[in-house]
Amino acid sequence: MMRVTNTMLFKTGALAMQNQQQEILKVQEQSVSGNRTNRPSDDPSGIYRHMVFSSDLSGVQSLKKTTQSAAERLTMADSHMSQMHDALLDAQDLVLQYGESMVGGNPTILTAAAQKPMAWYQDMISSANTELDEVPLFGGGKLRSPFSDKNLMATTVQVKSVDGKTLTSAGTGFTASLTDGQTPTDVPWSVKISYLAASNQYQANVNGVEQPATALDANGQLDLGQGVKFTVTGTPKTGDSYYFEVIPKYQGGGEDRPIRVQQGSILPGNVTGSELLEGTGDYGRGVNILGAMAALRGALLRADPKEVALQLNRVQEARAQVSDLQGVTGIRNTQVQAVTATLESDESSLTKVRADNVEADMFSVLSNLEQASQAMQVMTATQRQVMNTSLLDFIR
Repeated sequence: MMRVTNTMLFKTGALAMQNQQQEILKVQEQSVSGNRTNRPSDDPSGIYRHMVFSSDLSGVQSLKKTTQSAAERLTMADSHMSQMHDALLDAQDLVLQYGESMVGGNPTILTAAAQKPMAWYQDMISSANTELDEVPLFGGGKLRSPFSDKNLMATTVQVKSVDGKTLTSAGTGFTASLTDGQTPTDVPWSVKISYLAASNQYQANVNGVEQPATALDANGQLDLGQGVKFTVTGTPKTGDSYYFEVIPKYQGGGEDRPIRVQQGSILPGNVTGSELLEGTGDYGRGVNILGAMAALRGALLRADPKEVALQLNRVQEARAQVSDLQGVTGIRNTQVQAVTATLESDESSLTKVRADNVEADMFSVLSNLEQASQAMQVMTATQRQVMNTSLLDFIR
C-alpha cells in the first residue's frame, strides 16, 4: 500500500515541478525580452490589438513623411520666390534709375545695364525649374521641367500711341505667333514694331537690332524670321508702336501638387510655374514675369529711356504677383506644419499604446520570478523527501 502511495506522490510532484519549471522559463523569457507576450498563444487578443496598433502607427508615420516632404518643398519654394521678389525690387530700381533719366539715350550705359534683367531672367527660369527628389517644385506634379527654350510662346501684343505714356493691349487686331515646328534661337526676344504711316510699312527691332522697313505680305503678316510673325487685322494709327516678347511657355501640370493628409483630406501644395511666372489662376495678376524681364532688357538694348520708363508698372505688378503667391505658399506651409504636428502627436500616442500592450511590467515580472523560484525550491525539497523514504518505511 505504501509503495503505491509513494509512486503516486513521486509522479505528482514530478509533474508539478515540470509545470513550475515551464512557468519559470516563461517569466525568465519575459524578463529578458521585456515583453509580456512573446507568441500568439500567450495572449491572442493582445496580439490582435498589437497588429491593429501597428497598422495604425504605420499609416500615421507614412502620412507624416508625406507632410514633412511637402513642408520641405513649400519652404524651398518660398526661398526661391523670395529671390525672385528681391530681383524684381532691383528691376524696379533699375527702371527708376534709367527711365527718363539724365543718361538720355547713351547706348553704352543702357546696353551695359541690359545685362542685369537678362541675369534675372535666367535666375527666374532656374528657380522655376528647381527640383526636389527629381520632381520640379513648380511643375504641378509633372516630372518635366516647367520651362524650356524648346517650348516657346509669343506674349500678348501691347501698343503705345505716339503721345501715350503707358502700354495697353493692342486687342485682337494685332497678334504675334510662332510657326509650328520652328524654334527661334537667342531667346528671349523683345520685339518693337513701329508703324510708318507715310509708307504704310512696319519696322521691327529685335533686342536692339533694327530690321529693314517692309510692308505686310498678302496675309497681313510681317515675317520676323525663325518662324515668328506679326499679324495685323486691325487699323494702325500714325506713330503707334507695338511690343511683344518671345519667351518659354509653361509646360507643367495644370493643378497645384496635392498633399494627402489624414482622413483622406487633401491640402494644396506648391503653386505652379504658370501661376507664378505667367500670372494665371486665382492668385495671379496676369503678368508674364519672364516677358517683363525680356521687355526691360529690350528697352535698354534699344537705348530708349522712355521705353524703359514704360516698364515700371509691369515690373511693379510682377513683384506684387510674386509677393501674393509667396503669401499663399506661407499659409499653405503653416497648414501642413500644423497637420504634421498632429500626426507627430498621434504617432507618439500610438507608439505608447502599442508598447503598453506588449511590454511587461518588470517589477511584476521579477516578483513572479521570485515566487516561482521559491515554489520550485519547496517542490524540490518535497520531492527529495519522497525519494529518501527508508527501507523500513517502504517495507511497511
